[in-house]
Amino acid sequence: MLVRLCFIIGFVSAILTTVTAQTTTELNSQMIEDWDSFSTQYPLAYDQFVFSAYSSPGDFEGYRGFVDLHKNELEKKIKDRFSDKRKAEIIFKYLHEKVFLRYKLNSRVSELITDNAYNCVTATAFFVSMAEVFEIPFQIYETPAHVFAAIPDDNNEIIVELTAPENGFDFDTDIESVLKTLLDSKLISQQELEEKGAEQIFAEYVKETIPIGERELLAIQYYNDGVMYSDEKRYRESYNKFRKALILYDNPQFSEAYKYTVSISQLDFTLAVNEKAELLHILLESTPEDSLLTYTLIPHLGELIEDLMKMEDTFDDAQSLINRARDEVFPDTLIKSKINEYQVYIYTSIAQNASLKGDSNLAKENLEKALQIDPKNGRLITYYVSVSTNHALRLAQFGLLEAARAQIDQLAVDYPQGYPVVQDAQVRIILSGLIEIPIVQDNAPKLLSDIKLAHSIQPENIYLKSFTANVFHELAMQQIRRADYQKAKDYILMGLEYNKDNPTLISDLELINQMVD
Repeated sequence: MLVRLCFIIGFVSAILTTVTAQTTTELNSQMIEDWDSFSTQYPLAYDQFVFSAYSSPGDFEGYRGFVDLHKNELEKKIKDRFSDKRKAEIIFKYLHEKVFLRYKLNSRVSELITDNAYNCVTATAFFVSMAEVFEIPFQIYETPAHVFAAIPDDNNEIIVELTAPENGFDFDTDIESVLKTLLDSKLISQQELEEKGAEQIFAEYVKETIPIGERELLAIQYYNDGVMYSDEKRYRESYNKFRKALILYDNPQFSEAYKYTVSISQLDFTLAVNEKAELLHILLESTPEDSLLTYTLIPHLGELIEDLMKMEDTFDDAQSLINRARDEVFPDTLIKSKINEYQVYIYTSIAQNASLKGDSNLAKENLEKALQIDPKNGRLITYYVSVSTNHALRLAQFGLLEAARAQIDQLAVDYPQGYPVVQDAQVRIILSGLIEIPIVQDNAPKLLSDIKLAHSIQPENIYLKSFTANVFHELAMQQIRRADYQKAKDYILMGLEYNKDNPTLISDLELINQMVD
């Protein structure tokens, strides 16, 4: 990612004389979120420079003191009668003598304050901050990789190139001067110059110059900080800086850099899964109106949820991310579809984990939630049928036969074809209930009714056939002991309808026929 070499401006000097860390933070937030209202309410001055620099409450007063020191020194040198050009030149020379002492391509505002290290961003910003203090009109210009300032002079503009200490004031923008500055500032290498040629380099760095305001300049500084924090793997700070930059300046380059940082942070194998989850929670705060960022976030959200679901104690973290994504990301049919897909994955993973632990009820409940989202998913339906069948069988094992019977019967109604496992379970549950019933004449209606039902479901079930033969044999023997041979024969004949090859029933029929004869 390319770091812009520009910087920031000032802000709200008069109202912050005794400001606390808390009110400073609130004002900073107000400035970022609602620049227009803030700049209408308060005059923008050089304190904006300080806002961008401080990272902890203790920094603010120290940074403020740095700015005040140089403002006070310049007040000793600049008289009201001086022309704007002379004032600006005094500021330029003073800053290069006292403040801008060490050029550093990638540097933050804090490094200018603590170490006098500068780049075109920080130097330009501090210069225009001081120009604003002394009421010097100025214009800020942006190129694809650079920022500089200008002040009016009659009908012309004086270019102020802050990265050129010797000839930067009233800078000559011919190709030779620009190329020398680019090389000296290490914005380009000699090899790049030789490969591209002077005219192409000049076109890339100078010709696409556009005027920008203080708002955009501040955004560029936050963008720069975001890039540098990203390079240092300080992703939380990077996210924060990019978000501020995009609020202030809707710039495609900023959005692309933010997306890139999101990607590398989520692919960083040195980060724990919970750390990545925390980053995505932060990211979700800035996505409702940013469709490009959302399309970057969603794939990583899916990858992270998959990782979270591998660890049982992070189920809630995964669900929390999904809930926030559903509520806060940019609304879009495709995005909603992906979020639903991830939600189904969460429910399915919980169901799998529950099944492994033998908690078929929890597994069933989560699969039902998944089916509410994706009711036509064939694989999901198959899994649900399997889990629900096992749950019904477990109910039967614990003696909850009515509940088991109701559940498996409903499953058979909902999925009447293509699932033999349901039919098998229906028969097993019926048999579980029948086995508990004593085989006596008084219980015959219940026994015969359920046997008939079970055979209608699965007529070739060998366990059912065996049980059926046993029931009719016992009922027939009871009638023989009562000398009611005809009723005994009727039972045997009914049994043979279900199991015509059963040797016990065949033998019973032969015995009864002999008795009748």
